[in-house]
Amino acid sequence: MAQECGIRLAFHPDDPPISPFIGVARVLSTPEGLQRLLDMVPSPNLGLLFCQGTVATMADVDAVEQIYHFGRQGKIFHAHFRNPRGEGRFFDEVFPDEGDTDMLAAMQAYRALGFEGLIRIDHAPGVVGDSRGAPRSNAFQLGYARGLLQAAELLEAQAATQREDA
Repeated sequence: MAQECGIRLAFHPDDPPISPFIGVARVLSTPEGLQRLLDMVPSPNLGLLFCQGTVATMADVDAVEQIYHFGRQGKIFHAHFRNPRGEGRFFDEVFPDEGDTDMLAAMQAYRALGFEGLIRIDHAPGVVGDSRGAPRSNAFQLGYARGLLQAAELLEAQAATQREDA
């Protein structure tokens, strides 16, 4: 029905990606679980709200590799651009330049895949003096993401120039 109506359904991974959690089994806490969901209902209208931070906190998972894995399938409909430090039960929400994921590599992955969906900042610590809504924290995160986008574009242009010169 969703497909007939042009509606796309995007699933968010279990956050935190721990199973069981408070006695409840969770099936979207690993890349394999996410893939299983997508394979059960093979539809161009079923995909992921790819929470990069949640995926990054999955045990022994490289978030950038998962961007490529799900992105090549066209299954990332929306992305949360965040970078926690740690994994499983032991992670901290930190600013995007302090986490474990190479955020420039993540931005380059989205660009390499031609991702056209929405990428939005997500959980980060507050800043002293922030009011409700964390305007200073959000401004830093947005500026950082914009800087990464500009760096990725510059690196792409340099690579293209080098290919032309070769």
